Amino acid sequence: MELTDTQLSYFVDNCLKLPKGKRKEFLGQVDNLIEVFSCKAAADPVINIKKFLKTGSLRKGTVLRPRAGLGVDADIAVFLNTQGVSKFDLASLHARIRRLLRAAYPQKKDGDFTIQPRTLGIVFRVSGMEVDLVPILPIDGPGDYGWQPSSQGEDPVKTSVTKQLEFIRTRKEAYVRFTALVRLLKHWRNHQELDDSLRSFTIELIVSHLQDTEGAPTSLEEGILRFLLYIAQTRLTAPIVFAECGKVSTFPKDRIVILDPVNAANNVARRLTDADCDEIVTKATDAWETITAARNNNYKGETLELWKGVLGRSFVIEE
Repeated sequence: MELTDTQLSYFVDNCLKLPKGKRKEFLGQVDNLIEVFSCKAAADPVINIKKFLKTGSLRKGTVLRPRAGLGVDADIAVFLNTQGVSKFDLASLHARIRRLLRAAYPQKKDGDFTIQPRTLGIVFRVSGMEVDLVPILPIDGPGDYGWQPSSQGEDPVKTSVTKQLEFIRTRKEAYVRFTALVRLLKHWRNHQELDDSLRSFTIELIVSHLQDTEGAPTSLEEGILRFLLYIAQTRLTAPIVFAECGKVSTFPKDRIVILDPVNAANNVARRLTDADCDEIVTKATDAWETITAARNNNYKGETLELWKGVLGRSFVIEE
């Protein structure tokens, strides 16, 4: 039997979305972090902050409810005045910001702070929020563009947080259940333990690509199935490019190519290895076959059991 949008939305609203009022609470915690960090940075001789922009799943409205060791993701773009950053400072920029965060939250343990190639993380264990600070060096001109440096010597990446948010907002406006579909797919990703390879932005971009090329799905179930079938059929070898990228004549030689809609020179999926891709394809294929079997099953109980094999034992469609 096919599951209706009402049934799948019940699972999204009651199990995947943040409880009422929680998103505002988390955003308030982000605002507090910005205020505390700003005070510490104001006294630093190198870090010179121009502005902050909230971004990521919490800002886009696709964040999942925290559970089983998975927290609420929140990203903050930190725009730095370039006159306050020298080449030497760029090499140690992340470490310097980490020291400022450590000073701002002296009660936190060293393990609560992490340095990634292009972001710095801080975990708030009581609330379950995990914040990534994304340093950006502004580029003069339109579009709110900036360079995102790497702490590991990699080339900086050109990006625009504002335009990325506009890109997702446009797709949400075109399909009212866009965020619900993304939440369901992110939950599937987490249940299948693909969270280290299949990033949230990658999921959003694949959903957007299918929406742009095939139109909005007729139902949430169809949206899930065509996402999984796309991965199974293409094996992640077909380049994805968006109208916002303009005309693209050459593509990177990476296994999976998903061009950033705000910077066609940036392949957001370039870090995926062949092993990552093979695992994603295998699990997507299995999920598509299972949901298709559920769709063709005439018994509600058996249908739900098949869905639980894809989305976990917490999957429910009614009280």
